[in-house]
Amino acid sequence: DMRFIFDTGASAVVLTAESAKAIGLDPERLSYVVPVATANGRTLAAPIVLDRLAVGSIAEQKVRALVVRPGQLRENLLGMTFLDRLASYEVRGHRLFLRARGT
Repeated sequence: DMRFIFDTGASAVVLTAESAKAIGLDPERLSYVVPVATANGRTLAAPIVLDRLAVGSIAEQKVRALVVRPGQLRENLLGMTFLDRLASYEVRGHRLFLRARGT
């Protein structure tokens, strides 16, 4: 299990280097070639594909994502490469509602 920040401003799902390591990737062996702008400034990220990404009962396969260099982000971002696959998402008060396609 990992924590994510819901971020419609992030064009992709973004993992911290620490989270990438936790799922079995070696951040030192990734190719950081994608320029990105974060709250901490500009950096490079490594493109990856997540075999599966699940939020509650919603699971998506082959989700494009990025991994940032160590120390560049403190939280993972649930960005548009996942959110665009949903039928809808909505924030009501302090609650986030995600609806999968076909439901």
